[in-house]
Amino acid sequence: MTVPPDREAAEPQGTAPSDGTLLPTSTGPTLSLVSRRGAHHAVVVVEGPIDYHTTPQLLGHLTTKEMQEVPLLVLDLSKVDFCDSSALGAFVDLHRRRTDAGRGFGLAGTQPEVHRILELTRLTTVLPLYATTEQALAESPEA
Repeated sequence: MTVPPDREAAEPQGTAPSDGTLLPTSTGPTLSLVSRRGAHHAVVVVEGPIDYHTTPQLLGHLTTKEMQEVPLLVLDLSKVDFCDSSALGAFVDLHRRRTDAGRGFGLAGTQPEVHRILELTRLTTVLPLYATTEQALAESPEA
């Protein structure tokens, strides 16, 4: 697998306890996930690459009871410039689960690189895509 040069795994960071030993605080790339809640929706702003290493972090956040129960979940991907097949699988799985539960799901603000991958895999015909989170909230009946 080729990793884009700007997305190479970060070297572990650490903090020095009083005895001087280094303890790892990070073992690789992570995502920044910031959630905003409204009365009938949640918007999760994702920053960083969504790949084999970070998809479990994303799914862990999005499959909490609080997130599962919100009528509309929108992922703001405007700060994501790389995703791999594990990310695509997660998007499809989330869309299926939420649709089966009668809840809404959408992706907003996809960057050109991510949008191209969605087009090549024809997921643009399956997943609800919006230019902005505002558009997703305005056009969704669940919001």
